[in-house]
Amino acid sequence: MCGINGILCFNNSFKNEDASFFESKMSVMNKEIAHRGPDGEGIFCSYPVSFGHKRLSIIDLSENASQPMFNDDRSVVIVFNGEIYNYIELISELTSRGHKFRTQSDTEVIIHSYEEFGFDCVNRFNGMWAFAVYDFRKNIFFASRDRFGVKPFYYYIDKEYLVFSSEIKSILKIKDVRNANRGKVFDYLAYGYKTGNGETFFSGINELEPAHNLIIKDDVPKFERYWDLNISKRRSADNINELYEETDNLIKDAVKIRFRSDVPVSILLSGGLDSGIITKITDEQIDSHELKEKNVTAFSAVFPGFIDDESVQVKEFLKTCRHINSVLMSPDQDTLIGSINNFVYGMGEPVFSTSSFAHYSLMKEMKRNNVKVVLNGQGADEAWCGYGKYIIGYFILDLLFSKPFELPSQIFSISRNMGLSYKYIFKQIIKSAVSRKLSSKIRSRYQEKIYDCLSDEFRQSENNYLRNPEYGKLSSENLSGFLKYNIQYLGFNQILNYEDHSSMQSSVEMRSPFIDYRLMELAFSLPPETKFDHGITKKILREIYKSKLPDSIISNKKKIGFMTPFNDWMNKKVTENFIRDLLNSDSFRSKSIWDASKIKNIFENKEKYTDFPFWRVINLELWSRAYGINNL
Repeated sequence: MCGINGILCFNNSFKNEDASFFESKMSVMNKEIAHRGPDGEGIFCSYPVSFGHKRLSIIDLSENASQPMFNDDRSVVIVFNGEIYNYIELISELTSRGHKFRTQSDTEVIIHSYEEFGFDCVNRFNGMWAFAVYDFRKNIFFASRDRFGVKPFYYYIDKEYLVFSSEIKSILKIKDVRNANRGKVFDYLAYGYKTGNGETFFSGINELEPAHNLIIKDDVPKFERYWDLNISKRRSADNINELYEETDNLIKDAVKIRFRSDVPVSILLSGGLDSGIITKITDEQIDSHELKEKNVTAFSAVFPGFIDDESVQVKEFLKTCRHINSVLMSPDQDTLIGSINNFVYGMGEPVFSTSSFAHYSLMKEMKRNNVKVVLNGQGADEAWCGYGKYIIGYFILDLLFSKPFELPSQIFSISRNMGLSYKYIFKQIIKSAVSRKLSSKIRSRYQEKIYDCLSDEFRQSENNYLRNPEYGKLSSENLSGFLKYNIQYLGFNQILNYEDHSSMQSSVEMRSPFIDYRLMELAFSLPPETKFDHGITKKILREIYKSKLPDSIISNKKKIGFMTPFNDWMNKKVTENFIRDLLNSDSFRSKSIWDASKIKNIFENKEKYTDFPFWRVINLELWSRAYGINNL
């Protein structure tokens, strides 16, 4: 895990500059993302390419594994951020094909894989990555981003050069961008979305989309998708025990290979099912000596007295684990206000909620405990139907076209098991049947009441920015289509973005077993009823692990995540004073994108507007200040 930077010149631009010109730029870019790699720094400049690297040493801690790294004859150079978890198997395969390794690093595996398999090498990787390769023999620039976009790859490109980095703030040191992407800002304020469409909140700065390669030959860029989720391939549920065994084995292997590290690995533990499964598997694999660790530390965010506090579940579960140590911490409003500006700048782009801050605080605690690598449960909800309230409409719509005779019993069970009224269920069905944009607009205008606080000009100019789902409504693939849409375009993108930036601010690497592409492919190949049925979310996971986890976790249908008591925090004096100053500032009142007086009135009467997205307004204002945005 590291930070990468680079510049690729086009059309002989800057050809007359000496090496020190490019070295100075790489040095400035590296300094901006020093937090991503405190263990070492590397710079390589040879026209037309310049690479910079900040190293977080995790696999092969020796100097031989430093970057930028070269092949044997130095005709190929790479900078790489991420982990290739199956690197041991690939070393064996490549060695059998005649390749010789100087290190035991996954970085060198990418170089030899590129030499052996070309651009198709990425299809052999199981991991998370963003890397850039330059091949001097072929004059080819080759960059790639992992299948789900766990690791970021931002870039700016024009006729003179390509500038890329692990973080936007580094690119801004080369290309001064002060204009926001107003479409992104609109989707964020109006709907709470950070969509994965390849654009960022900064006008002209983009991100390489997940599962895509960027290949530049003769100064001509070409973007190619190398992998996609198949939602039409369905397996039978006739032999459910076989599916249980296959799922269990894949999860265990996904956890095991993510413990491949030359530094200790920890776990991010909530009171939920997903991280509980990972923690329990870890405990069992230590018991069976499949892992070399003797004990693993689990870190948890708890909020005693808060309605969604998970302290009890965490403590009850940990009593069942022999090899798991626990660290509990409770971020509060004073912590938030005291570090909010650093937090906002560090995230790079606005984030959905203060859950990101809880995560950010946990990462700082981990750094204080000398943790470099941590596992989490991210990805299970998105693939295994964990967000029950948001998927029931799509599930019922599918039944309408496939098994209409099951509708009465399913709706009754959903109401009973999830504690939802029939009125709410009916609303979700309607929501799933209309366009995503329309349902989002209705929520924004009538529930959150943010839509009418935005200026008419802003709404009219950016209303068409949000892309609607590309799946058919009159079919039995609505649920799978929505899940894929959410993973590849909607909510998952913003989660992965904040997790990467939050963890790397503290030089901590996040690893997510449930984002293993083999598990994702398996999840989308299963019949929907194995994942969600009669109001039971993540059904197959609950069935597999019901004998290993406490009933308080298995039977808990409430999805909490890293919730924080933000509304309570806003009533505290320190927070009230901070918000008052923000709302009365010239910066806030002068923005043309919103009606500042309307928003101020809502903040002053917040008990009447319980669903108003207070945080999004605060975050957007602070982000625009942090980055000197001048077109809002």
